[in-house]
Amino acid sequence: MLYADICIMKDKTKLKGLVVEEYSDRVLLNTVDGEKDILRKDIERIEYDTPEQNFMQLGRAYEEKGWYDKAAFYYKKAMELNPGYKDAREAYLACHAKTWRQEEQMTRKEIEHRSMVIDWRKNRNNKIKPPAKDKRELLRDRLGVSLVRKDGFFAIIDVRSYSSADKAGVRKGDILAGIWGKLIRYKEMDEILDELLGPKYSEVRVLIERDVSIPIEGATDNLYKNLGVVLGFEYEGLMVKDVMKGKSGESAGLKKRDYILAIDKNITRYLPLDSIMALINGSSGNKEIIFSIRRSVNLRREGEL
Repeated sequence: MLYADICIMKDKTKLKGLVVEEYSDRVLLNTVDGEKDILRKDIERIEYDTPEQNFMQLGRAYEEKGWYDKAAFYYKKAMELNPGYKDAREAYLACHAKTWRQEEQMTRKEIEHRSMVIDWRKNRNNKIKPPAKDKRELLRDRLGVSLVRKDGFFAIIDVRSYSSADKAGVRKGDILAGIWGKLIRYKEMDEILDELLGPKYSEVRVLIERDVSIPIEGATDNLYKNLGVVLGFEYEGLMVKDVMKGKSGESAGLKKRDYILAIDKNITRYLPLDSIMALINGSSGNKEIIFSIRRSVNLRREGEL
């Protein structure tokens, strides 16, 4: 096993492995002893195997400080080194969205201040103002979803008909796994709501996870072929490269560029492609095969209803 990344801890020890997932407060490191949660508060720095990953780390450091222009500079450097680096592209776009949001908030504060002055001058009557909507109501208005925290995950418990989320194919029961390419597990609900709301009429890119159940009808010697999906590995993991029309994979809802996290609860991260095909074909005697997927979805923020 090749160890590419090194976590240098604050106590000066070093942990070698592969950083396979990154969260706001921890990283998941695959080591010879298995996967380990390493808290960021215990890490002095991470030395990645590739220079573009080190540029990403610099970008994240500036983004945490709210210096989005500098963060975007380093994310762009990572993109220049590796044009196919999806995480860098997502982070670069997210920084621009956050810069826009900062400007919108500054403008809103200025407008509110002017309104207060005008109201004072006009000596408004004492009409009771309607209470401001809370963030969860605003989320339903702008994106069309209702969100709860469930077993450590952010579950979508309702999708408003004809909303942006509904049109994008988001469903009740989906898990919200990421925003702008960053995994959000372990974050606080209030922080997630702030990231999702953003400026009206702008877009936000989210990651959703769901189980796709594909019925298996009759015995077959080559279930993989009959599903009508073409699988292959990219930097982020196992991806659906193509979906053939009229096949069971398309009918069940698989889409091109879906990432396959697990097949019948078997994690695909460490399996070679031939083992994955064998796993699929080995399910031919079952009634169904379940693909656990992660999908990138663009949502347009609407105005309040």
